[in-house]
Amino acid sequence: MAIVGIDKLSLLDYEDKVSVVLFSQACNMRCPFCHNGAAILGASKEDELDFNEILEFLKTRKGLIDAVVFTGGEPTMEPDLKVKIKAVRDLGFLIKLDTNGTNPEIVESLLDEGLIDYVAMDIKNCPNLYAETCGLKFINVENIKKSISIIMAKAPDYEFRTTLVKEFHERMDYEAFLNLIKGAKKLFLQKFVDRDGCIQKGLHEVSIEEANKLRDYLATGILEVTLRGY
Repeated sequence: MAIVGIDKLSLLDYEDKVSVVLFSQACNMRCPFCHNGAAILGASKEDELDFNEILEFLKTRKGLIDAVVFTGGEPTMEPDLKVKIKAVRDLGFLIKLDTNGTNPEIVESLLDEGLIDYVAMDIKNCPNLYAETCGLKFINVENIKKSISIIMAKAPDYEFRTTLVKEFHERMDYEAFLNLIKGAKKLFLQKFVDRDGCIQKGLHEVSIEEANKLRDYLATGILEVTLRGY
């Protein structure tokens, strides 16, 4: 697993926990609004961090942090993800996985082996706009649906989250989006912020009024829908 970034102290990435965040390089999406886009796409072999050094650092943080977050990029693309998660878990830390849901079998395997305590999955858009929102010409939405079902059925705790971008979500089919995750316990609707690291420049946030309208609609089929960043 090529780890190309580390946040040594985060209070935001794992709800109610102090965490260290590890950023993997591989990604099979090119979301125009991704804040990690420049770092991930521009990373080279020379940027890869030594995992043994990361483990040694984590040993010094026992009792100071609660969890380690594997994010990206897309961690499930990394062939040795399970090995690295096991190594971190053996140190006694909780594990959170951030995923885009394109590799449901890997997510299921990690959950079946009890290696993941919390999963956060990005739900990009309603099905007919999914590929466009991911910066792709095609995406297998069935894999997305499988991951959603697996997470809802097997994850000890989880959240879904959607970053609201005017250019992609003002055309969103609310009903079709809700049908993807109907019955879920938690969805965060995140405010987009145009930062230097974004792949595409000049995108815009969804207004608070529209975000509230969407939240109210989705709350008819999801237990908890919360705005994040507004």
